[in-house]
Amino acid sequence: MRKLKVGYLVASFYPFGDGMENYCLDSVRELVKMGHEVHVFTSDRKDGKIIEKKEEVYQGIHIHRSRTFWRYRHYLDFCPGVLLDFLKCKDLDVLHVHSFGFIFYDLAVLYSKLFRRQTALVNTPYGPFMCLKDYPWWQEVLKWCFKKVEYPLNTFYDGAIQINPQQWKWIVDEGVKKEKVFLSIVGISNNTYDKVDNKDFIEKYNLKGKLVISNLNRVMEYKGQHQIIQVLPDIVKEYPNVVFLSMGREKDGWIKHCKDLAKKLGVEKNVIIVGEVSEEDKLKGLDASEIFVQSSKWEAFGIVTLEAMARKNAIVSTDNEGSKFLVEKNGLLYKWEDLDGLKSNLLKLIKDKKLREEMKEESYKRSFKFTNEAAVRDYLEPVYQKLRLRK
Repeated sequence: MRKLKVGYLVASFYPFGDGMENYCLDSVRELVKMGHEVHVFTSDRKDGKIIEKKEEVYQGIHIHRSRTFWRYRHYLDFCPGVLLDFLKCKDLDVLHVHSFGFIFYDLAVLYSKLFRRQTALVNTPYGPFMCLKDYPWWQEVLKWCFKKVEYPLNTFYDGAIQINPQQWKWIVDEGVKKEKVFLSIVGISNNTYDKVDNKDFIEKYNLKGKLVISNLNRVMEYKGQHQIIQVLPDIVKEYPNVVFLSMGREKDGWIKHCKDLAKKLGVEKNVIIVGEVSEEDKLKGLDASEIFVQSSKWEAFGIVTLEAMARKNAIVSTDNEGSKFLVEKNGLLYKWEDLDGLKSNLLKLIKDKKLREEMKEESYKRSFKFTNEAAVRDYLEPVYQKLRLRK
């Protein structure tokens, strides 16, 4: 096995900790353990928090942070330092870009195509640009313009990595040939299986004797927590010991919206919104839960679903791309905004304890197929080696 020098271009990275950041951190940790040299080119800030240390070696990972002067939403930013740091780092065997649509990443790819032909170009697109539906007309125009610019640039990639088996359909539509699309699963760390004592968590949130339905996501509209609250009145009427536990930081004032909705529907005592939690409290909360609801309108994978599976939760989820991959005998699917389907699935698991316990065990067993070690060793690293040999 040849030792590789790998570059990652990613919008944000450690110590920030959403799904993409955690996936990248876990992946590069494993690559370093395997003896590869990894450089991460990223921004120095996110959500108003600025990391002062611009250059850092963390657990063997070379992190290069540069200033983002301006950002609008996710894709539109002005961060020229990312490109400059990349240009200083020579002799990369692989450049792994995370998502289509970032202008300075596109420039790095174009430069590599012209002047660093020995570098294999790889992309993990987490979703098509503006992946949701029903945007205002001006955003639809912006989406159309972006695609016209991105399509020819995306043809430069030697490979694109789908994180679920359905993604190739739209990746091809973005400019990558089907034969260049590879599957690489997303993994969870062994720490996800750590034993924790959650007695203090149960006492703090008065969960003793309650049947807990949980959600672990940013609290925002397209993550769908409000839909879980909407079906609670009919559920608690029959099962008053049911509570909904929401864990995750807020965006766009949605926690207040959810609390106001719970009060309006008369279920505020059955709704516990704790906001952002530590890694330890996340595990404690998932251990207190029996049913995990992935209520997102869209997910490419859904690592939080996988974490809930590892903590023995039965799953109820929208039929998004990621959940279609993760949920088999361990859960039930419904369509976004189908409140009757959501309520029916929840009631089915609440009423049928035997089925619930069977699904909890299936979740736990299935989760072991998605560890970080397996993801990098069996999927990601072989793709790097294969594409590098073709250069």
